[in-house]
Amino acid sequence: MTPAGPPTLRYFAARGRAQFLRYYFLNRDIEFIDEQVAMTPDFAAWAPIRGDRALSGPFHKLPVLHYDGHLVAETTVIAAFVHRRFGDEERLSLADNLKHATLLSSLFGDVMTPVGLLIHLDAVYAGVDLPSAAKRALERMNAQMHNIERTLIEWQWFAHMDDRPIMVADCLLWEELSVLQHVFGPHVPLGSWPELARFYAEFAGRAVCERELAAKPLPVTGRPQEPAAIAKLQQALAAAK
Repeated sequence: MTPAGPPTLRYFAARGRAQFLRYYFLNRDIEFIDEQVAMTPDFAAWAPIRGDRALSGPFHKLPVLHYDGHLVAETTVIAAFVHRRFGDEERLSLADNLKHATLLSSLFGDVMTPVGLLIHLDAVYAGVDLPSAAKRALERMNAQMHNIERTLIEWQWFAHMDDRPIMVADCLLWEELSVLQHVFGPHVPLGSWPELARFYAEFAGRAVCERELAAKPLPVTGRPQEPAAIAKLQQALAAAK
């Protein structure tokens, strides 16, 4: 049987929905092809890919993963595939695999997605009351992160991390903590969540993640002039106090 070549991860030149997968491959020393689609106002690089289902998947969007003859689409499905294909599912009990999948789902649906929408909010909804919307989003995010911290403590997630290799959910958790600080700035002090703050500081993969961020300083989303949009968001939060 011919061995599979390295996986190809195709996503935009952004952190977005794929950065945690990059972290995973890098931390686990898995050779992979990081195919980044350039983002320009005219979508010149994306337009020919979007219409090709062999490149953009069944729903014409990214990320997609090509590996071992499979085209895998949808972020959480890719994460589950990677978790299984690279042997992590076999390392965990059924109960721990369910916890892993549950954390991934919550981080994707309750943290990553709302933050991405918030960055685009005033561009998508002209005239939106940004201070009020940002304040409500921040309140929900703080409540969700407190809940995640409490749950991970109950699961003894942090206590058992040294007993296994770095896994996909670990990388997603670290990435979202990083993104929250980047987007909300001083309005999200990690000290609010002491165990998550300790994880963020002591995560075994932190050096690799930070090295990747420094080498490839990508935006969080594809919004044009994202730094100005994030600065406006932080100003709105300050005004909402």
